[in-house]
Amino acid sequence: MENLLRTFRDIGNLSPENEKLLLSTIERVEYPSKTILLEEGNVCNNLYFVEKGLIRIYLYKDGKDVTCWIGPENEFVGAIGSFFTREPSNKWIETLEPCVLWKFEYAKLEELFSSSRELEKIGRLFSNQGILLLDKRLDNIHFNTAAERYEIFINTHPGILQRVPLSMIASYLGMTQETLSRIRSGR
Repeated sequence: MENLLRTFRDIGNLSPENEKLLLSTIERVEYPSKTILLEEGNVCNNLYFVEKGLIRIYLYKDGKDVTCWIGPENEFVGAIGSFFTREPSNKWIETLEPCVLWKFEYAKLEELFSSSRELEKIGRLFSNQGILLLDKRLDNIHFNTAAERYEIFINTHPGILQRVPLSMIASYLGMTQETLSRIRSGR
């Protein structure tokens, strides 16, 4: 939980009172590997902070499983578009390992933001950080070569190669598994 609180403290100044209020609205949950946290067609009602374990977000396109996000420890994971618009998601969320997560429910967060301007501001700053991460990911996909995307991935996510099948990593990086294998053998 300390990493979660540090994340919020880094986002904005969180008073002790609002820290307690925030903690009173989240829930610690544990799930085994291969647990589906969200199915396509459902509204995403929860965001998760990964304390332990690994989660992926994926969708099906043309009959293929496409990995959109891989969330290791100390990252937030959720179908953000669905979470904020309250529209059904086209994505699935699944645990890849046994996980310890902190669950943020949409309705509770809305109540929390209504009760405190400080927490509302932190929520906005948190959303801004999420948008920046997505912007970086899009720039990475559009403006870097496959080899550069792989280098960025292994530098920003050390240790994930041993935890995730190469097919998922290739999908996440927007390349075929064969291309990823060629890049890895050329290093």
